[in-house]
Amino acid sequence: MTFDQLEALEMIVEKGSFKAAAEAMRKTQPTLSISIKKLEDEFDLLLFNREEYRPSLTEEGKVFFNWARECLRSYRELATVGKELGTRKVEPNLHIVVDPFVPFEALEGIFEECLAKSLPTELTLRSEILGQGMELLLDQQVDFAVAPMLSPHKDIESILFNSVELLPCISAGLLGHEQSPDRSWLQTKTQIIARSFTKVEKKSDTGSLGVLDKGKRCYVSDHSMKRKLILEGFGWGRLARHEVEVELKEGQLILVDQASLETIEIKLHLMRNKLKPMGPVAKAIWSRLKAAAAARN
Repeated sequence: MTFDQLEALEMIVEKGSFKAAAEAMRKTQPTLSISIKKLEDEFDLLLFNREEYRPSLTEEGKVFFNWARECLRSYRELATVGKELGTRKVEPNLHIVVDPFVPFEALEGIFEECLAKSLPTELTLRSEILGQGMELLLDQQVDFAVAPMLSPHKDIESILFNSVELLPCISAGLLGHEQSPDRSWLQTKTQIIARSFTKVEKKSDTGSLGVLDKGKRCYVSDHSMKRKLILEGFGWGRLARHEVEVELKEGQLILVDQASLETIEIKLHLMRNKLKPMGPVAKAIWSRLKAAAAARN
C-alpha cells in the first residue's frame, strides 16, 4: 500500500469516476485503474462496485476509505510540520486576501511585520469579494485571508475577525422628493452589485447576497467602483456602515427604511489553510492578526 494509491482512492471518491480522477491527477485512466486493482489485490478486498455507471464504494470500501482519509490527513499534516521545521529561511513572498469591508486600521500588524522591517519578503495583498478568499485558501493560492467563511472546513483554521453591517443606501440626488422609498420603488432603480468574475466565484453561493429578485442591476468587480456609483447617484446598493458614516451624517447618502430592506450582517474571519506551511514572517503576521481579532471581539 502506498500514499499514491490512497490518494488515487480519495480522488476517485471525490470526483465520482476514474476518468475525472485521472484528469485531476494528470494521469491516465488505466494507470489509476491498475493502482486501485493492486490495492484491492493486496488485501483481497473489493473497494468499488463497478457494475454501476459510476463506481461506488462497497460496504467494505467505505470502511477502508474512512481510514485511508485519516491516514492521508495525518501524512499531509506531518509533511506541513516537516517543511516548517526544516525550512527556517524567511519566505520570499506572502499572499494575503483582504475583503474590501475590512477596516484599514485592522491590518496595521501586516504592514509593521512585513513592510516596516528590513525583510526580503515580498507582500501581495489581494482584494477579493465575498467568498473568494476562502476558495483561494483551499486551493493554496494564498497564505491568509480575512473574508467571509462559506462553511466550516477541516483544513481551514478560522477566527472571527470582525462583523460588518451592510446598509441599503441611496444618494440624496437619486432619491429626489421620494420620502420613504419602498421595495417596489427601489426596483425601478438600478441596484449596484459587486461580484467576482473569476472561476472560483462559481463555487461560492454568496454572489446573490442582498440582491432583489426584480429590477435592473449593474455588476462591478471592484468595491470602490460600487461605492462611487452609489455616491454619484447612478443606483443604490449596500455599503458597510463604517465606510458611509460621514456621508450619512452629511446627508449625501440616505439610509433606506429597514421596513423595506433589512440590514445584512457579514462575519469576516481570519483564516489560513492548515496544510500550507508557515515561515517565520507568516507566523509573525498570523500572530499579529490573531491579536487584532481578539481585540475586536
